[in-house]
Amino acid sequence: MFQSHRKHRVTENDTINGVARKYGLDTKELIDYHNKRAEPYDQIRKRIPDFLREIILPPEGYIIKDGKEVWAKSDQPEPNNLKKELFTGELLSKSPQRDLYYGVLKTIKSGDKVQTIKYNTSIRFYPEDEDGEYFVSVDLISKVFINDEEVSLVADELAVTCTEVLYPIIFRIDKNSRLLEIQNHIEIMHRWDKQKVTKLRYYEGDTAKSYIDLFEETLKDKDLCFHYLKNDWLFYLYFNKIYGYYLPVNKQLNEVVSFPIVPNTLPIDFEVKRSATLFTKNNRLRIDVKGKYSDKRSKSDIEQKLYFPSSSKVSNVKGGYRELYFLNPENHRIQSAFLECDLELNKSKYVSISISEIDNIQDSIEIRHPERIKKQYETKKSFWKSLFS
Repeated sequence: MFQSHRKHRVTENDTINGVARKYGLDTKELIDYHNKRAEPYDQIRKRIPDFLREIILPPEGYIIKDGKEVWAKSDQPEPNNLKKELFTGELLSKSPQRDLYYGVLKTIKSGDKVQTIKYNTSIRFYPEDEDGEYFVSVDLISKVFINDEEVSLVADELAVTCTEVLYPIIFRIDKNSRLLEIQNHIEIMHRWDKQKVTKLRYYEGDTAKSYIDLFEETLKDKDLCFHYLKNDWLFYLYFNKIYGYYLPVNKQLNEVVSFPIVPNTLPIDFEVKRSATLFTKNNRLRIDVKGKYSDKRSKSDIEQKLYFPSSSKVSNVKGGYRELYFLNPENHRIQSAFLECDLELNKSKYVSISISEIDNIQDSIEIRHPERIKKQYETKKSFWKSLFS
């Protein structure tokens, strides 16, 4: 976070509209700006939470336009400390020398219904090994909160407790941190075998048994499990295509990203442009990805969960897509990131996920990442790998 960010200290009678007016800012822009920089538990929605003490503001002299800091004093030059220039060339990353800790906030809106999911995660990158391979370990290091409360509904509790068996999960990645496969699948299955009986005893009934059986069926197939995991919004955002070559503006080409905003169908296509900005004083990098709906499927196709368009007519769906990253200036690892996506269907859909690095947490958690990676080999080729290879 830039040291020049201002903060408004919240008082008893403050409203978010009033704070925005005080600083000459648009209310929605202010909420989005604050939420992308605040911890997951300090997010603002329609009003200022009772527990919130400070609202993050843009630096002195700046307003917010389309999520960006814009210098507002036309009669004065923009200060050097926030001057920026487009980054071009190859963007590489280095393995950090320590574990990274993040707060995660997922927001799902369907029509008028809003749900949030919060938790903390730990990530450890491993240096290139003797075979030229790279690995990363991801662990869940907190309870999961749904709508700011600990999980209480049996269905939610069952889903969370089954998912916990995955962690820590180790992925093999390429040099640009793109996920390639699950490395410790055998170990995960050993964990599941130990815990399954206990879960069946605790969660009684046919519905719980059916869920556990379906979860196990997915978990057993390494490639199918990986397919679902790489489309998890956290993994999608964190291990995304941010490393590689960035071209000058006049040579940039549109590209298509596919995001799983709608469950149980193929991800939705969006045509986007990608750019990188370098802040000249501290070499901090910002990555922007922004675009709009380009999928060939119609509104009806998506709502019926069709994999392909049912006609050749031009799609009537409107939707937007955006990613925003701030990278560490030393190793170009992610300090914070934000993704949002929306679709105008008969019942509008909106999802977002934000992650923000947390400091000084390692002394209060159990470290479960392995010191080194033990390679595991499976002799049986799965049905999914046979089908696609």
